[in-house]
Amino acid sequence: MKSDISVLRIPIPTPTLWPYTTTNSYIIGNKEETLIIDTGYNQPITRETLHTALKKHELPIPKAILLTHGHKDHSPGVKQLLDWQIPIFAHPLEEPEIRRNVQIDHLHYLSDHEEISIGDESLIALHLPGHSSGHLSFYLPSKKILLAGDNLIEKGTSWIGTPDGNMKDYFITLEKIKSLSLTMVGPGHGDWINNPYEHIDYVLNRRIQREEQILQILKENEPLLLHEITNKIYAGHIHPSNKVVAEKTTEAHLIKLIEERKVIQNRNAYSSYS
Repeated sequence: MKSDISVLRIPIPTPTLWPYTTTNSYIIGNKEETLIIDTGYNQPITRETLHTALKKHELPIPKAILLTHGHKDHSPGVKQLLDWQIPIFAHPLEEPEIRRNVQIDHLHYLSDHEEISIGDESLIALHLPGHSSGHLSFYLPSKKILLAGDNLIEKGTSWIGTPDGNMKDYFITLEKIKSLSLTMVGPGHGDWINNPYEHIDYVLNRRIQREEQILQILKENEPLLLHEITNKIYAGHIHPSNKVVAEKTTEAHLIKLIEERKVIQNRNAYSSYS
């Protein structure tokens, strides 16, 4: 039977990380019922953008809001939609971050592989940590679409960093995503990804190359501080506004390499084992 469920990508203007100026929200459903995934910042443009999209496509008010994770460019926009009086769902590990960013009365929990009904179909919540510890992506088997949140973005790679991100987990997550049957991926930022497996391999290779670069830098230099390693990697290659997340991502790589006994940390300085 042909699916009557549609998936709409709705870019919401947000002051997110360069080069992006929007965060993707997704409306999933049909003329009878819908779900919304992610809601951007707590600002009036969030409400205006989502209301306009629902009206344009003649879709009903959603029956629930699903959050991929709690970061401030994805979750606080729920505050703009509280008059809908619908439940808000997320993974329990994201609750502290969500509540840091927005005050809501009650948050409902989703677990790994939990199914959310929509029309005659099911949307599957997948717990895929790395970008954050409770990050969820949502899989629609009938269309072979994954709504990835910030596990994947259209251009470049997502930042992974402390206190909540974990590079080892992220490598595992990328392999899990590769194991799905996919035709398209809806990223957290940017346009649809129509070559999902090629894109995932690109991200994996970028991360592997970055680790190799870090190890080479440490072999060629005295013990280095985190900001010194970051400068050697990114100086002149990133927008100044991304310096903090670049450092966090470098730190996440170093933590993974320490666990693998490839890097030694002595106080605040890092050096190679070899």
